[in-house]
Amino acid sequence: MAYQVSVFLENKIGHLERVTAVLKEHQINIRTMNLTHTANGWGILNLVVSDPEKAVGKLGEKGLSAALREIVVMKMSDQPGGLDQLLQQVASANVNFTNAYGRVEQEGELAFFVIDTDDVDNAKEKLTACGISILNDSDIYGGVK
Repeated sequence: MAYQVSVFLENKIGHLERVTAVLKEHQINIRTMNLTHTANGWGILNLVVSDPEKAVGKLGEKGLSAALREIVVMKMSDQPGGLDQLLQQVASANVNFTNAYGRVEQEGELAFFVIDTDDVDNAKEKLTACGISILNDSDIYGGVK
């Protein structure tokens, strides 16, 4: 199962660095990240890391509010229109998502698209039936997990 680590952060100088320092100290590699401003000076940091369970534990030990959330990670072409093609397939599979972000894995060839959806198992079933490739943990976490 693929997980993102979500961290609730106050928008102040040094708060993101508190997270990265904990991950560095415990040799946890950040594979993908997305930082979103919410309201009233707060934000949500979503991370795909090499060891999500360990990351949540170590962040919690340092007083940071972190949680695991299961995600779906799909392959897409790193070409103009690659995301559009994938999104057409996702829409045809009738899968809705509340959060999304991506990363390039091999420039000009392969990228990953991460979605956060309320029913991961149902989404995976529908996406797979439409021919969408769901990544396994070793591809997502870089062989570290």
